[in-house]
This record gives sequence, C-alpha cells and structure tokens, in this order.
Amino acid sequence: MKILVYSLLATVWSLHSYAQQPTHGSVYDLYTQTPIKGAGLYSNGKLLSSTDISGRFAVDCSNCTVTITAMGYESQTITVKNSSTQLMIGLTAASYNLNEVKVYAGKSGINLQQPKSVAVLTHQDLHRNDGLFLENSLNLVPGVRMEKRTMSGGQRITIRGYGNSTNFNGTGYKAYLNGIPVTDAEGTTILDDIDFSILGKVEVIKGPASSLYGSGIGGVLKMYTLKPATYGTRISQEALAGSYGLFRTNTRVEYADEKSAVMLNYGHQNYDSYRIQSGSKKDFVSFIGDFHSNDRQTFSVYAAYNNSNDQLAGQLDSIQFAQRKDTGEVPYLKNKGYVAFESYRAGLSHNYQFSTHVNNQTSAWFTGYKQSQAFAVGLSSNLSQNIGARTAFGLNFTGKTITLSGAIGAELQKTNSFKKSYGLSNNITGALTGDIELSAMQYNIFTQWELKLPQGFIVTAGVGNNYIEYGITDRLTNSANPAHKDQSGHKTFTPVLTPQLSVLKSLNEKVSVYAGISKGYSPPTSGQVVIPQISQVNTGLRPEKSIQYEAGAKGTLLQKKLSFQVAVFDMEITDKLTSQAVTDNTDTVLYTMTTNAGGQQNRGIEAEAAYTIQPVQPKIFSLIRPFVSYTYSSFIYKQFRSDNNNNTKTIDYSGNKASGVPPQLLNAGVDFISKWGVYLNTTWQFVDKMPITYDNRHYADAYTLLQAKLGYRHAIGQHFQLDVFAGGNNLTGSRYYTMVFLNANFSGAAPNIYLPGPYKATWYGGFNLNYKF
Repeated sequence: MKILVYSLLATVWSLHSYAQQPTHGSVYDLYTQTPIKGAGLYSNGKLLSSTDISGRFAVDCSNCTVTITAMGYESQTITVKNSSTQLMIGLTAASYNLNEVKVYAGKSGINLQQPKSVAVLTHQDLHRNDGLFLENSLNLVPGVRMEKRTMSGGQRITIRGYGNSTNFNGTGYKAYLNGIPVTDAEGTTILDDIDFSILGKVEVIKGPASSLYGSGIGGVLKMYTLKPATYGTRISQEALAGSYGLFRTNTRVEYADEKSAVMLNYGHQNYDSYRIQSGSKKDFVSFIGDFHSNDRQTFSVYAAYNNSNDQLAGQLDSIQFAQRKDTGEVPYLKNKGYVAFESYRAGLSHNYQFSTHVNNQTSAWFTGYKQSQAFAVGLSSNLSQNIGARTAFGLNFTGKTITLSGAIGAELQKTNSFKKSYGLSNNITGALTGDIELSAMQYNIFTQWELKLPQGFIVTAGVGNNYIEYGITDRLTNSANPAHKDQSGHKTFTPVLTPQLSVLKSLNEKVSVYAGISKGYSPPTSGQVVIPQISQVNTGLRPEKSIQYEAGAKGTLLQKKLSFQVAVFDMEITDKLTSQAVTDNTDTVLYTMTTNAGGQQNRGIEAEAAYTIQPVQPKIFSLIRPFVSYTYSSFIYKQFRSDNNNNTKTIDYSGNKASGVPPQLLNAGVDFISKWGVYLNTTWQFVDKMPITYDNRHYADAYTLLQAKLGYRHAIGQHFQLDVFAGGNNLTGSRYYTMVFLNANFSGAAPNIYLPGPYKATWYGGFNLNYKF
C-alpha cells in the first residue's frame, strides 16, 4: 500500500513539475533575425528575466502578461499561457525611444557602438510623406541622393558622390531586399519593381563596405519589407489617392504567434503623371514568412511577383525646363516610349544557434525578370535570371573584460541574361541589331571581427577577397551577317582584397567617437569589357578602387533629448572609367572604348541632429520634434582626363568639381503629435546648384521643396485601428528636377537632359484601416 501511495505522489509531483516548467524562448530583431542581448522581460513592473548574448531567456510564469523591452526597439506585450513553453519574440526599431543608449529618433538610427556612418529609416520615417516614393525619405539622409528617370523607376542613387557615372538605373552600390541582392552580378541595380510602400526598415551604409558585401564603392542599401510585429491575426486595407490620377491600394493579411509570423500583401498603383507620355502602372504580390521550430533555429521565406510599366517621354532641354514646358522628345513620343518589367524573387534563409558562441545564417535565392523598353531609336528585350547564396558563421567569445566577436563567410552570385535589340521608328519594329548572351559571376570570401576592450574601446577589422568574371556570346555573329563584328569575349578580373580597420571610443554612455579606413571597388559592366567594333576584349580594363578615411562622433545630450551624428570623410577614388575615342591618322573617330582615365577625391561633412520634447503629462502635444541635417561636399577630379590618347584633343579636367553632386544639401523639419492622435509632419529641403558637365561650364539650378502631412490616428474599440491623412508635396511650386543626365555634349544645340518634377503643388489623401482578431 505504501508503495502505491509513494508511486501516486511521485506521479503527481512529476506532472506538477512538468506543468510548472519555465517558459523559454528568444528575443530577436524582427527584420535582421539577429538576437537581441540584454532585452528585459517584465510583469507587473518586476523584471522576470534578461536575454543572454544569444537572445535567449527563461521565465517562470503562467497566464501572466509580460512586456519585453530592449534598447532602440519598440516594446511588445504578450500573454504567457500554460501551454507557452517556447516564445519567439521579434522586436522592431523604435522611432522615439529616448531612454536608451541606442536612439532611433524618427529619422535615422544612431548606434553608439558602430564605428561607421550608418542611417536607419524606420516604417514611420518611410511614411512621413505619401510612402510611395523612396526618394522623399532617402533624400533626408545626409550624404545620400536618389533621383529617378520615370514616375516610379529608373532610380539612380549616389552615396557620398559615388554612383552618378550612369544615367540609367544604379551602379556603384550594393542593394539587398530581405537579404536577397537586388544588384545583379554585373553590378547593376534596378529598383523599378520594388514595392517601397510596404518597406518596414531601410539601412544605408555609407562608403565602402566591400569587406562584407563585395563590390560597391558608394556603400550598401539594405531594405526590409514589413513583418507582423505583434501576436494575433490582422487584416489591413490601405488606400491613397492624389493629384494627376495617383491611386494606390494595399490589401494585407498578417498572422503571428510564438512559432511563426506570416504576411501576404497585394498592392496596385496607378499614376497618370504630370507629364505627357509618362504614366505608370504597377502590381505587387509579396509573401513573407518566419518559422521557428525551436528557440535555436528560424526559417525565413520571401517570395514576390511584380508587374511594372512606366512610360517614357524623354528629357527636356534647359530652355524648355526653364519655361516649365510640358513636352517630350519627338522620337520618344512617336515610338510610344516605355519600360516594362515582369519580375519575381524567391529566397530562403536559415538561422541556427549552435551554442552561445557559434551561430550560422545561410540564405539562397533565385530571381529573374523580363524587360521590354522602347526608346528614341530602338527596342530592347532582356531576359535575366539570377541565382546565389550567402553563408556566415558568427563567433562570440566573452571574457570578464574583453569580448571578441566576428563573422566568417562567403557570398556567390551568378547572372545569366539574354539581351536583344531592334531598330524602332514611328513605333514600327525594325531589324534585329543585337543578340547577346551574358554570364556574369561575382563571389567574395570575407571575415570581420570586433574586439571590445576596457575603457570603452572597440577595434573592428575585416577583409574580403572579391572575384569577378564575365562571359559574353554574340548570337548575331553568323553566316547571315558577315559584316557584323563579333562581340563575344571572356574577362576574369584579378581578385581584389578589400580590408577595413576602425577604432571606436565610448566617452560615456551617451557619446562615442570613432575613426576608420576602408577600401572598396566597383567593376566595369559587361558592355565596357568588350570592344565590339574590333571584336576584342578590353583586357587592360581595371575596376575602380577607393580608399576612404572617416572620423565621426554620435550620441545624445541634454538628458537624451538631443540626438546627433556627425562624420567627416576623405574618399580617394582611382582608375575611374570613362569613354575614349580611337582615331586614325586623320583624326577621324573609328570607335569608342572604355578606359581608366584618372581619379577623384571626395571630401565631405555630414551632420544631423534632432531634439525631442515629450511631456510627461501632455496638455496638447505628446511629442514635438524638430530635426535638421546638412551635407557639405567638396568633390574634385584628380588627374582625370577625357581619354588616354594624350593628344591635342585630350582635355584635362583635374581640379574641376565632380559633376552631378550638389556642394550643399540642407534638410529641416518639425514633427508634432497631439495627445488626441492628430499628427503633423513637415519637411523643407534645399538642394544647391551643381555642375552637370566635366568642364563645369554648365550647372543645374538650386531649388527648395516644402512638404507636409496631416493625419489622425485612433483606435476604434478593441479591434479597429484607423489612420486617415492628407498631405502635399512641393507646396511652394518650385521648379525642380527628378534627374539630370550628366556630361552631355553642349557643343551644338542644347541637349535634352532634364527630367522635371511637378511644376506646382501636388496633393494626396488616404486611410489605413486595420482589424485585429
């Protein structure tokens, strides 16, 4: 009998112990999937647990409400049930968190332990305007300029004056979307098919980051789509309408629990445009999913389909632009110019925490697009497929006074594309003029380490080894075209080592200073590698290289109400690429080729500050936040010539200002939030006049832009959340451009180079309605 009683007691005790086992899990960055160390879990004001270096925790709590807080992140409150033995909690960066060391104060993130100038835009920053056009937010970041050729495409981004060597799309920087490269293996970035309206976070690394990300002297643009931030099911409907036929909708379904978070979004966008022959239509479908099998590993999935069509009217000359003409180039209008994209992206990422010391993140992706473009003198049809993978092992070793952490990894990307071109006149397709198959491959091996020392010192060092290879096959070379010059060729560039080193010193918990040096490179495109007129590979061509020296300070002052960041830099660029004419004995131009013709020195200052007032007991405003940012650029050509012919026609541009870079940029604004939910965002921008030709004889005029957005955000009952808003852009009716074609030939008639913005104020209004089950 005693044995039976003891057995029953043991069984009851074991069941009780099982039922009372502590809840465990992890806290991580919702967008980057990296663990968050030092996050606190509170219940009724009492600290239950803090996360370790792997973001893991354990709490002894059942049927209780727990609030999770971390430096620089929005807090999240969840209910821990008896069955909740594992919790995966993702946090998003906060916009107005002034009580922590890391500050994300509404415009750009400030990480006091990051020895580099990095800007972070949150979802609130991206929607301080209409939220549809990324340039409205990105151009508020010091040292960054985004221009566009069409109403919603053909974007060119320059970072610290680098990336303006082309008038079509982007070069010189690396772009990612949810960890998937948008930049192909050839180094070209096309943003026409990116749905900016559902971005939840954007990060810009300024200057060379080749030790971790491969090619790109300008820097890195990392974009992340929205993800469910709270547990539960939510349905959202967003709609916006505005001037010139602007119309946008998003229909979204979200679900999140302790083991998964998924989101499905469909968006439709239409814009008739303020210019002749410049309408835009886009459709987007996106799926995002994070799945946690346990607190050690996470699988992430991203898939998207996009269909985009933007009409092309061509450019205006300086006289037409000055007179605010609504016209276009006749050949574009006759050919009904357009650029159309149909694209898809799919990627899978796996994060695994082997121990507190070792983790791994591995991603693989497959992307592709079909492009058709009708322009002034032709029709192009391109088909591209891109595959790649990236893996990185994270290592952490923590001592009593010294901490060493680092990453070792590799990234490989291959692009196969088929490029056809035809003659086009009066919208009638002509003969086939080009048929190219391109195989481009880039891969890099990298490692980077961070050593935390006593007295607030952090030393960061890394190096990457980067490889580039092009293979070109000309399918137009056949017996039917005996006069056609073969453009086939193969080029393997010498591997490029790109090291970086920096030292950071925390003066106290509020302010840090840093200094560093980094090396970067950008490869030529495939079209520059082959000289078709003589059927030869341009074997002497070298990638552009740079060395950047940077020093800066960042932090918070005045009881953490004032956040600031300032950086000075000197970027030395060598082996700059330019076109060169090849002539005969009579100086007749036979053909042109690309050559390395000199260098450029970019020196600049970037500064930003924001002051936030948050009354403890607000009477009218719960937040008032003025901000300002300033960029000064002294960028000059250094031993840079028009070509390497070294004859009487060679022009030396040394000492001239770099074209396409405004010497000064100034942004300012004030944000208001009332205690009743009414909010107002205002922004004023000044863009200095800038040289647009190598010889500095021609400038684009300076301009200012004033923008404002007024809204009302309020919860309706326990399930509905409503946000209604209205706003305007270019409220003062300034004459400004969305892009200028650089280094055009002004020897004859005024060239067509300006893409104008709206000549008068434009308006928009809309709503966001959420229902949470």
